[in-house]
Amino acid sequence: MLPKIEDYEQFVGKEVIEKIKDLAVKLEDKHVVNVNSTYSGGGVAEILNSMVVLMNRLGIKTDWRLLKGTHSFFDVTKKFHNGLQGEKVSFTEKDKRIYLDELERNSLMHHFREHDLVFIHDPQPLGLIKFNVRKKQPWIWRGHLEINHANKKVWSFLKDFAKQYDGAVFSMKKYLKRDLHIPQIIVPPSIDPLSMKNKKISNSFAKKLISKEGISLNKPIITQVSRFDKWKNPLGVIQIFKKVRAKIDAQLVLMGDMASDDPEGPKIYSKVVKQAEKMKDVHIITNKDDLLVNALQSESHVVIQNSKREGFGLVVTEALWKGTPVVATKAGGIPLQVIPKKTGALIDNSTEASDWCVKLIKNDKLRERMGINAREHIRKNFLITRQLYDNLHIIDTYTTSVADDVIKAARELKRMLIR
Repeated sequence: MLPKIEDYEQFVGKEVIEKIKDLAVKLEDKHVVNVNSTYSGGGVAEILNSMVVLMNRLGIKTDWRLLKGTHSFFDVTKKFHNGLQGEKVSFTEKDKRIYLDELERNSLMHHFREHDLVFIHDPQPLGLIKFNVRKKQPWIWRGHLEINHANKKVWSFLKDFAKQYDGAVFSMKKYLKRDLHIPQIIVPPSIDPLSMKNKKISNSFAKKLISKEGISLNKPIITQVSRFDKWKNPLGVIQIFKKVRAKIDAQLVLMGDMASDDPEGPKIYSKVVKQAEKMKDVHIITNKDDLLVNALQSESHVVIQNSKREGFGLVVTEALWKGTPVVATKAGGIPLQVIPKKTGALIDNSTEASDWCVKLIKNDKLRERMGINAREHIRKNFLITRQLYDNLHIIDTYTTSVADDVIKAARELKRMLIR
């Protein structure tokens, strides 16, 4: 059964739920739409799968549109993805044509006249605004990537579209763009504690799911759950595990999939498999099973997140919510979640990572204490109810303010939402 907003009271209290309901009543005549490029794989899809349902159940008509594209189109948008995260990429006039031609085709298939607000997620559909110059409603760009190291050539191209938006929403203060002269708002992402991936499951059920995958219940488990993406650095996790195995007997689980809008995924996966074949006790799982993710994050002794770049890192949020300490890099939004020596460890190299993994595996009391702190930290800051309220506040600001007051209202909203 799909959850109702009242079902979240057990996590955040009645006052928070009443605030959400009161604001939603004010917006019952509004109609909003979200546009992104994939239904599954990655944090954006995770959020939308919960957010869209909750908003509709609150009485706010909320649509979700998927961008369609050829393999060539997604090859180009992967260049955007990599370039925005700081990689040098080959970006040609042909790439621009492929991108714009596909967006023009999409603009003829998706119509937004009946909507009061349009949310565009990430760079793939960003250029749609070029073909909607006569738009009748505010358009908001929701940037989920770590873009503070953006490749100048890629950002210059995309900025021409971004500056046509009525506002932008980013996950962290450090992602705000000084050369983007539109209102910019900070809203960290969140997880749904009632989703299949995050709801409470019994230890016995979790262990049953894990054992079915051939993973021993008699050895400590170290897990990374992430797409097979070079920015998640799964090959680096294998190197960390080698150092762990030199000190203690343990096993590594790398669980992930390949998002439909990521053409590089299969190549990275092949490299990971090749490296894993050389080692004992490395398990690679591509099964898209949210309950299995839940089980692994719940029963692992340590969860690793070895990202080189990270928009926010909702897989970290998920693990911490289950009371499992996380050993992670300082990429993106991870430091907002992993508080050193309290909810996990932030590391700079593979030696530090392996040392912390060994320490946590050997010290049950430390692991338990960090786990308690971790769950409470996520409860207070990164559950779907907080992001839902922030989103409703944005809709209210942009759809109920008169045109001349929108920028002023958005600036005030920015001050309210920055944490």
